[in-house]
Amino acid sequence: MVSLFYRWLLVLPLTAVSFAQVLTVPSKPAEQATPSSPSQSPSQIDPAARDKVIADLRAKKFDDALVGAKAILAAKPGSSQANKLVGVVLLDDQKAAEALAYFQKALALDAEDASVHALLVQAYAQSGDTKDRDAQRAVLRGFHSDGKHPDFARSMGFLVETIPFHDRVVQAVEFYEPAGKFHFYYRFNVFDLAGHLQSFYALESDDADQAMFAQQHAKEAAAGERRFSIDVYSLNAEGHPTQGLIAFIDGQPSYDDLRSRMIKILDSNAQPIKPPAPAPAVAPR
Repeated sequence: MVSLFYRWLLVLPLTAVSFAQVLTVPSKPAEQATPSSPSQSPSQIDPAARDKVIADLRAKKFDDALVGAKAILAAKPGSSQANKLVGVVLLDDQKAAEALAYFQKALALDAEDASVHALLVQAYAQSGDTKDRDAQRAVLRGFHSDGKHPDFARSMGFLVETIPFHDRVVQAVEFYEPAGKFHFYYRFNVFDLAGHLQSFYALESDDADQAMFAQQHAKEAAAGERRFSIDVYSLNAEGHPTQGLIAFIDGQPSYDDLRSRMIKILDSNAQPIKPPAPAPAVAPR
């Protein structure tokens, strides 16, 4: 698995960055950060031992990282940070079901550590527990808007799960609110196994598409529904960013429907839809 997603940063104090900002989710300009909970106090575990675990994760030495993390936990069994660290190693090694117990213990030891909920979203998602995944998604959305968690308020979204897919790794990101010019709702970042971003797919709802939607579906548009699209973004051979339309969707799909669509798109290697060629000019008679 690609450990360059840096889940391990969650075992450090959350002061200047949030979990989602550590990944590839854009964030709002940060003001002077202030701790939002007691869990942001200095780490409860040996920094040198923790750094060794982090180095092993970077090198994808998951067995070594797990041995080191469990040694830290054995020395500090009552540490929420130590429990969280073991869970992070297991989650990065795609052992989400095993990671859950450590994240739950970490939360029981420190209920004020909001970052654990971001990890629980992923662990539940990657273990197939959609009910608890969605409950944790709601918790994160609450943190984003409650005025008590500035790190989450600054972030524009959060990681739902990491999906291994053949020779690639897909990172599913959910935005709290429609983001950017084209109103992104979700982003699926596609990495190679070395951790390099290859492309990303976005569920978006461009304002430019809504007039046609309203013409075709007046009742639905009047009720507030919109037309969505899945677009792919990548770099061309010259290194310039490109955007291509994959499909239109009338009405916002659920996360699970969207995830299923994305897997099919990746599996079929779907190419962007080419716009129709302009009609040839007719010479005046």
